[in-house]
Amino acid sequence: MKLPLTKKHFSINRLSLLHRFFFASLFVLPLFIVLSGTTLLNTFEHSQLNAEQEKLQAQLYSLLSVTEVSDHGVILPEAFAEPRFNQTQSGLYALIIDDSQTELWRSQSALFLPDTILSQPTSFKLNQRFFSQKYLSSNNTTLNILSYDTEWIDINNKSHALRFIIMQDAAPFTAEINGYRSRLWQWLGFMGLGLILSQLLIMRWGLQPLKRLSNQLHQLQKNAITQISSNYPSEIQPIITNFNTIFSQEKQQRDRYRNTMSDLAHSVKTPLAVIQSQLSTYNNDDKIIQEQVTRINQIIGHQLQRAVIRVNQSPINHNTNKIVIRTVVDRLLKIISKVYQDKNVHFSNLCHEDSVFFGDESDLLEVLGNIIDNACKHGNNAVTITTENNQDQLIISISDNGQGIAQNMSQTILERGARADTAQPGQGIGLSVAVDIISSYGGAIAVKNNVGEPHLSGACFSISFETKTN
Repeated sequence: MKLPLTKKHFSINRLSLLHRFFFASLFVLPLFIVLSGTTLLNTFEHSQLNAEQEKLQAQLYSLLSVTEVSDHGVILPEAFAEPRFNQTQSGLYALIIDDSQTELWRSQSALFLPDTILSQPTSFKLNQRFFSQKYLSSNNTTLNILSYDTEWIDINNKSHALRFIIMQDAAPFTAEINGYRSRLWQWLGFMGLGLILSQLLIMRWGLQPLKRLSNQLHQLQKNAITQISSNYPSEIQPIITNFNTIFSQEKQQRDRYRNTMSDLAHSVKTPLAVIQSQLSTYNNDDKIIQEQVTRINQIIGHQLQRAVIRVNQSPINHNTNKIVIRTVVDRLLKIISKVYQDKNVHFSNLCHEDSVFFGDESDLLEVLGNIIDNACKHGNNAVTITTENNQDQLIISISDNGQGIAQNMSQTILERGARADTAQPGQGIGLSVAVDIISSYGGAIAVKNNVGEPHLSGACFSISFETKTN
């Protein structure tokens, strides 16, 4: 059975909503940042690569402008305007080869480059430029290489197929890319963290109306206010309006119920007073009748009191008296054995002496009385009541030796007006009353069939109450 919504439950749902937003942000925002960073990095690398090719192309054009070809080969000046061509291992190199991969010339800077640098997997394609990168394991260097295939006509009108190769150390290029990558992810990380924190602050600010609604619900439960105020954002204002309407209708229904209970109590108390006076007149020694008349008076007063108590009152008050369950069960069995004396029911009170109930004794009497009475009706001739103290939980079990409960009826019989056996007398509200009382204490009730106990092969009602005193 579901319990009424409390502030604790509402707060958990509100925090759960914050958690959903937070974890969604942790997933979506980093994904967006990674995609954005990858796109920016690829764009930057592409632009740097284009710039690198343009630099090499400028050096290529300068090399072409000073190259001459004769029958004896290519002729180039001993010194170039670009000083790096003239310095050994300067990082800028130039080579000229023919279509048979034979080296015709290399710059002063490229004197110590390995011969493997000439291995070009592509065939000659006139007027085509090729850009590539090559790693030299001999000196742990990566080179950016631009090659250009051309057909050169000498003064004798003889054709020469030449490949001009410009190479440059890729370390500055790679350092620029790595530096940009490091700065990019660093700034994007800071931005992402700032966005997540900003989003959390915005969400907390946006959910302030729900926090205020939680506080007002708590005040409503304590009867500190009569309805929820209407000063809320337009998105949740219809919910507040409908809630106030339903709460007002429920209050009116509760007032009618209270008035009806008051009228009933007033009507019944007079006949009971007459019965009590007649019993005292005849000096009747049957204390059972006198006790039951007194009990009826107590039940009427108790039910009338329950009618005016707030529905969502805190279930367990540890400042109330500790009720010894075994004593209460003994009292009940003395009474119920009189009612079912013709059936000759054997009762077993196996409750522990240290099993106590924190609450109103009348509530415990109502619950156990209804369930034990139900066990007597549907059992054969044996009813056993046991208790179990399980850590912070008290479990009370009432078992009988009847036919048991069908699995599809285990929850139905706990509903008001529902009955598993229509042949037995009753209105089907006893168990539902017990369920209402148990729920008001934050407890739970479960129905099952006993297995492995031949003398108690019928139904077993297990009632659990929290006994934690923090």
